[in-house]
Amino acid sequence: MAQAVEKSTTVIVNLFGTKSGLIQAVGEEALRLDTDFHVRFFQSAAGLELNRDTLLTLIQHYVRLRASDKAGFARVWEALLLESDSSSERFDLMRRWDAMLKTAWSEHLAAIPRLERYAAPLIAWTTIEQFYAGALQGRTEYEIIAAEGLGGLIDHGLGLPERPATATFWYRENLILPQAPAEGLEADSIQRKLLDIAADQILAGGVTAITNRSVSAVAGTSTSTIAYHWPDMRRFVLDAVWHSVFRDMPRYMAGQRPEGDAESADMERWTRLMAPTVSIPPDTEGFYIRYARLIASICVEARRDPSLRDLAMLLRGPEGGGTYYNSLGVWPADFDLTRLAATRFALWIKGRALISSATGIPVSPTELVAGANQLVARFTR
Repeated sequence: MAQAVEKSTTVIVNLFGTKSGLIQAVGEEALRLDTDFHVRFFQSAAGLELNRDTLLTLIQHYVRLRASDKAGFARVWEALLLESDSSSERFDLMRRWDAMLKTAWSEHLAAIPRLERYAAPLIAWTTIEQFYAGALQGRTEYEIIAAEGLGGLIDHGLGLPERPATATFWYRENLILPQAPAEGLEADSIQRKLLDIAADQILAGGVTAITNRSVSAVAGTSTSTIAYHWPDMRRFVLDAVWHSVFRDMPRYMAGQRPEGDAESADMERWTRLMAPTVSIPPDTEGFYIRYARLIASICVEARRDPSLRDLAMLLRGPEGGGTYYNSLGVWPADFDLTRLAATRFALWIKGRALISSATGIPVSPTELVAGANQLVARFTR
């Protein structure tokens, strides 16, 4: 930065103190710009009748604008959502940003009373979808699936009948899902050790955090060890990414039934299973916190490295698949967990997990239950 402004680093230190102070100042400016963005955005749609078509177009346009390279302030929020700094100043900044979003969307959706309560779920949805859009915007399969999922959210919010998940099933039927990279490996094998180390580094610092040297140093091996077991470093990185997903995935999402009678699933049991997946420090960081951060970091890197876009598409395409296909014994039988319902719940919980981690405000069991009830219909008796 000093070179960019042709000054000494002393000037930066005098103005902002530490690196954290500089980042905080950038965040404050991003908050000002983002507030102005929302004012202009909703003013441009003032008086527009809110129906399915207008809402679908409005929200799609909103995500595209924020995913575009011109929206520099949105890149700041993406970085801050992935930032590991947990200072009180950073939490306060992120909470003010979250509150600004809720106010802006609540005021616009208030034209239809039943929609106003969808502001929070919509913010969580757009938070994670913005990362995907940044990496995948313009890809036909992404645009089709994203529109179908958003349409399902809007239909549910407006109380309209659920439409079939035609595009989602189409994509899933033509998708070849990868196998768990560690499948068949002995627990104490060097390949498993290398994958575990790489997965830890990815989950801590993103997909760009791992190098041959960073993994080999922790493993206590030479840098030629990875080359011996994998054809190239890129293949190792991709295996490490998938290993980081499969390794920590809750048993019920991996097709293994929770212990006990599957027919006895109720909300109390569902809450006990789901609550740990969104826990934040000082408790153990939950699966959805780590998984959402992994997805987001891959999408950020895919903006710069097109070779990662297929991986980002693979992650986005079957969103909600684990929830939908492995619901037996997890979701109470009176929940109508359609494919689109599973998609909107999956996107909501990932976006909500990112916001929770960045604001330091845990997702409570009560909020989890409210999210399930709000996003998934229940059969009437």
